Amino acid sequence: AEREAWAPRRQIVGECRLSMLMFAHLASAAFIASRSALLPTPATHPSAAATAGTRACVASAPRRGGEAVMAGMPLPAGSLVALATPMTSTGEVDIATLRELLRWHKAEGTDGVVILGTTGEASTLTSAEKEEVMAATREEVGGEMAILVGTGTISTEATIAATKQAKLFGADAALVVTPYYVKPSQAGLVAHFTRIADAVELPIVLYNVPGRTGVDMSVETTVALSRHPRICGLKDATGDNTRAAPMRAVCGDDFRLYSGEDAAAREYVLQGGDGVISVTANVAPAAVAAVMASGRAGDAAAALAADGPLMALHRDLFCEANPIPVKWALHKMGRMGEGIRSPLSPLGVAFQPRVAGALQQAGCIASEEGASAAAGSVGWPSRDLLLQGHLFDQGLINQALDIIEKQNGDFEILAFSVQPNDQNSEFNFRRTSSVSLRVFGVDASALEDITRRLRALVDVLESAEGSLTVLPAKAAAPPA
Repeated sequence: AEREAWAPRRQIVGECRLSMLMFAHLASAAFIASRSALLPTPATHPSAAATAGTRACVASAPRRGGEAVMAGMPLPAGSLVALATPMTSTGEVDIATLRELLRWHKAEGTDGVVILGTTGEASTLTSAEKEEVMAATREEVGGEMAILVGTGTISTEATIAATKQAKLFGADAALVVTPYYVKPSQAGLVAHFTRIADAVELPIVLYNVPGRTGVDMSVETTVALSRHPRICGLKDATGDNTRAAPMRAVCGDDFRLYSGEDAAAREYVLQGGDGVISVTANVAPAAVAAVMASGRAGDAAAALAADGPLMALHRDLFCEANPIPVKWALHKMGRMGEGIRSPLSPLGVAFQPRVAGALQQAGCIASEEGASAAAGSVGWPSRDLLLQGHLFDQGLINQALDIIEKQNGDFEILAFSVQPNDQNSEFNFRRTSSVSLRVFGVDASALEDITRRLRALVDVLESAEGSLTVLPAKAAAPPA
């Protein structure tokens, strides 16, 4: 069954589901510029002042053993894969398979590779294993594909050390996530990233993923940091595509803007972004590269046509915590072993047909005899709902999405609206918000049950001052 050609949003599961809704801010480039001026900026730092106006996004680095290696590839536009780390069934890092994956991505047209990130299970790898992964990656694709290494940690000093190590092994850039769990202020984020960029002569790509870290790096903060000559890009996993155009206007064309949400990436690029750091590209590299190429060319129709078969993958590769589904999918495709490290565990049996169906729909594997290529919620009855109120501070949106999931339903985020932030340095959660959801049930009865439960939630959670409205089929957008 073919869905209407409205702009789809990523199916966010668990914590990541909120990344699309939680942190929408701004309306204009002028507002961003004025707000960013309130924050301390790297351009005023002595080491930055000397090179203000020059973005040092190409670096050279010595390699382990003393051999000189140029790590000078510029940050690319297009499709960068957030690479899963292959492991054997006993959990050992499989370097031979890693090399095969890298060669496959090079042949399929992937523009860059991001290693040792969340998808790469970096937090479970030893220092020696990380060195092996970096060395093998450099040997296989160095100088042909840009290599970004995930180096962000909860500690500024530890991140500096990891970034220095990445440079030593020939990385072209470091992907540095906002510190997780500790929830630094916006001023704290500016200080953190400035110290890292000052300490290591390696291009830095900021990574904002509030659904996982618990902190949103505001657009104003991003703009302030973009003035540092070695901070060269952003991976935006907020799901808020309205940020792309204003940031492009203020940060300039040489500051790379990457979507971190596969289902939102097409629209993000059409609105001014440069590309995507993609989980889906692990299993469909050529297809994701084609979507990005069409989007960058401004061909919305071609981008949509290329992205259509990938929609189920964008959703179902997050049916459990990343990288559980994508590693199972790669194993299903015969691209790697089934290994994954604790505390993660293999994909649950109940989710396996769903992911397999998404792979079939994208043409990644052949359809099994007697199995339908359409999987998940494709073809299920649906209903558009408008949920309004204090969605965040009272947990209304969390509980609503939990209800849908627990009743074996599915959803797509059609649109959202949040009142402007009224605080300069912190995020104000107590703001009236609206989100339009397309909710799916396995059948009409299940859809009615989900709707009834959502109404009951709104009635019970009085402090959220919420309301639930069933929308006509064409009235998906919430009021401004």
